[in-house]
Amino acid sequence: MSSSTLSILVQRQFTEHKKIYGIGILVLFALLVFMFLVVHQWQDSFSGAVQNGVFIIGLFISGVVFSSTMFGELSSPKSSIWLLSIPATHTEKVLLSIFLSVPCFLVTYLMVFYLADILYQYVINTEGNSTLLDLTKNNFYNFFFQYLVVNGLILLGSILFNRHSLIKTVLVCILLFASINYVNSGLLSILIPEASVVSSLMFDSFLFSHQGENIKVMMSGSTDIISTLFVRLVMPLSLWFAVWLKLKEKEV
Repeated sequence: MSSSTLSILVQRQFTEHKKIYGIGILVLFALLVFMFLVVHQWQDSFSGAVQNGVFIIGLFISGVVFSSTMFGELSSPKSSIWLLSIPATHTEKVLLSIFLSVPCFLVTYLMVFYLADILYQYVINTEGNSTLLDLTKNNFYNFFFQYLVVNGLILLGSILFNRHSLIKTVLVCILLFASINYVNSGLLSILIPEASVVSSLMFDSFLFSHQGENIKVMMSGSTDIISTLFVRLVMPLSLWFAVWLKLKEKEV
């Protein structure tokens, strides 16, 4: 693996796709502004945290679409041969895809989102007390770590499925998360039969009903640290390693 090769690959990527990336940024900006306007139009139907909702929806929609293009050439035989024949190792190709779809994408998304947020605040705020989204409030930045997991799943699906990889990957992810949530709730019901489990988040918390009130139970301190490391570090690295293995198989 060579840093100079990676640098050349990055330059080549931006040179060949600069028009597409430029159009994509404009589309993302228009999408965010549109969502802000929709929310403003029906603001009475929302109970606050408007910016948070727009941020999350925009992040995952644009992130999933962009990540799916990293190995888009594998969807057709001719493009697949071209991608695999690039004079770079599979490690360098995987690192390039991660570099583009994680740090580069996140930095770009933040800039575009705050530009849309500033425009939105300027248009609707007549009192001059606009407030931009604070990512540190209530640990909202945790969604970035969830994005890493989603990114790994989309990259892996792009290599596993030759046709319609994005649709197939999204469907598999929905079924996977739904199954995990169902199994998790079932296990909680078995472990705590006297409680009526309302909802649960694996590696985080669960909500149960007691005498007509919903009570939230968080994980203990030590367990929470382990689960946090698993979600933020182990899962993304494992998925990216799986991407590396599958791309290596295709090159062989």
